[in-house]
Amino acid sequence: MTLQTCAPTHTVPGALRQSFTVRPGHIDSVAVELFSSGQCHALARALADATGWPMAVVARQACVFATEGCYEEDEIASDLCVCQPVHVVVVNPSGQYIDITGVYVPDPLEDYRIVPMSDRMWRHFTTAAYWRAPALEVARTFVAPVLASLA
Repeated sequence: MTLQTCAPTHTVPGALRQSFTVRPGHIDSVAVELFSSGQCHALARALADATGWPMAVVARQACVFATEGCYEEDEIASDLCVCQPVHVVVVNPSGQYIDITGVYVPDPLEDYRIVPMSDRMWRHFTTAAYWRAPALEVARTFVAPVLASLA
């Protein structure tokens, strides 16, 4: 009789109060959803720490608070309101945006801009109630597979 063992899993909080159970370093549909929806900032930080590549924020051009707009205290960078960021990536030396899917291409039908990550923005992403605490330990296990997918 042979006993089969399962790879360890981690349950990580994602966007919209969802939790995702992933196997460390295993890119599957669950990992893609997690690191595309709620933990993209953790993976971007892990990739940046491992490669030295800068992080960047994919942001809407306009504030979503259409009727009243953003107030100065809502800005996390010059001309960037808390409501505008939609994704966090790293930028490789070729200028490509990298995330859990490999090379990330913003939706051409959306009006996005890319904003370099600042320390102030990173603090916002790690402390704001509507961003999940970055699961860096789990994200670090995905660095090698993401980089291998670029080769």
